[in-house]
This record gives sequence, structure tokens and C-alpha cells, in this order.
Amino acid sequence: MHRRELLRLMGVMALAGLPTGLWAMQHRADDGLSEGHRLITIGGGLTETVFALGAGDRIVGTDSTSTYPVAAEALPRVGYQHTLTIESLLALRPHALIHDGSAGPEGTLTRAREAGVRILTVPGEPSLEGFRARVRTLGQWLDATETARRVIDDVDQDLARARDLQAGFPRPPAVVALMAHGQGNAVAAGQDTKADALIRLAGGRNVFTDFAGYRPVSREGVMAKRPDALVITGAAAADFGGMLGRVPQYVGDTLFLLGFGPRLGEAVLTVTRFLGGDSRTRRDARFTDIPSA
Repeated sequence: MHRRELLRLMGVMALAGLPTGLWAMQHRADDGLSEGHRLITIGGGLTETVFALGAGDRIVGTDSTSTYPVAAEALPRVGYQHTLTIESLLALRPHALIHDGSAGPEGTLTRAREAGVRILTVPGEPSLEGFRARVRTLGQWLDATETARRVIDDVDQDLARARDLQAGFPRPPAVVALMAHGQGNAVAAGQDTKADALIRLAGGRNVFTDFAGYRPVSREGVMAKRPDALVITGAAAADFGGMLGRVPQYVGDTLFLLGFGPRLGEAVLTVTRFLGGDSRTRRDARFTDIPSA
């Protein structure tokens, strides 16, 4: 770290009321997080999980993706999860920042760590097992292991109900998951994404398996896959609205569908009912028109 940057950082720390020694004692994750520790949580699903574990009152700041529960919306924001700044973090005088690998840039995390802030990373795999590992890890750190077990059990009960419904599917429905990406653009979910995991947990078949992550997709490209249904986040619905010929769509909140937090079971059960043709869910779904290829 250059001297000028070091002096600037020390000034920020002093204004925030933090120790100005960059050589403050470092802590291991397994030291635990006491009730007096001030936490910053990064990632909507992770923030939601901390609230579900009964530790929401320890959170002093979070990122812009943390919009649930209602109490999370009232918390100070430190920006978008990938573009955090050291000033926004240290101004809240946190003891620890918790994320699932999505926080950045790395330089900001390094400077926060040097300032004595504990940077704790929970498993971030986009899967059911990743969800369970995150909840168990947070439960251990927050001294809430029994509550963590109940959160996982509640999700498992919803997943069991979803599997019972899926047993009646004649075949796995072909599904496209679409998300917004910038103004006027949409991307489809491929492999190794939470959207892909959601589709499979809901009894569907993701038609975009020839790539990993998310890729831009055209309306024609979507229709070429002949999907039985679309699962779309609200912001992406406008991009494809009026152009996708009578294909059933479930348009939902991004955090609800892809947060992979305590509402994961509810999200899977809802999408399962939609894919199975549940009359109430289909009545709430949207249908759009596009010229057939």
C-alpha cells in the first residue's frame, strides 16, 4: 500500500472511530460473532438468512440487493455488491463483513481487512447444498445452530411437497429463465446458476445447457428452443413483453426466485405449481405474444 493511500485510509478510519493501526488483531471465522458485533452483510439471500436466524439487529449496513425483509430496506446501503468502496464500509464502523464470494472489488476487501474488519465468506455454491451450507455456517457463527436447523427443515418440507407435485408431471417441462441485464437487454440462464438450480428443483428442464452462467438472448433464440414456460424476473419482463407468443410466463421478484435464502422452498413450490398448470398460479402468470418462427 502506498504511503498516500495509507494516510487516506487512516483518516477514514479515524473519522469512523476505528483504531488507526493497520496491524489490528485479525480474527478467525471460528471465533464466532458476539451480539455486540456490528455486521455488514452483502447479498440479498445472505442478509435475509441473517434475519431469519434472529440476528438482523446486528446488521448495521448492507448492499443494494438486500431488499427483504422490510427491516432490511431501512438499513444504510454500502452500494452494489460488486462495487463497494472502503469509505462506505468503514463509515459504519463494522466489526465484520459477511458475503458469499460476491462482494468486491478485492482491493476494497483487502483494505477493509487491513483496517481490522473481519471479512467472512460463506459457501456461495448455486445449489440446494450450497444453501444448506450457508445456513449452517451462519448458524455456527451467530450462535444460532438450532434456528439454522429449523430454517433448513422448513425449506426441506416445502421441497418435499414440490416433489410430490412433480411426480404428476408427464415429463419435465422445457423452461427458459430470463433476467434483466442493463437497459433493454435480457440474459438467459445457463448451467451453474441459481436459476438453473431453481428450474431443476421445480421439476423443469433448462433448455440452455450449452453454456454456463448467463448470456444475452434474442426473442428468436428463445423461441427456437420451443419452451413450455418462461420464468422471468420482473425487470426482464418488459424486454420481452408482447413478443413471446402465448408462452406461459411466471414473472417474479429476483430475490424471491434466486436469493436461495430462507424462502427457497417457497420459491421452488411456487414455480413447481406454475409448471404443473396450477390454475391459481397460471391465473397470476402472464402470457405474451410473439410471431411463431
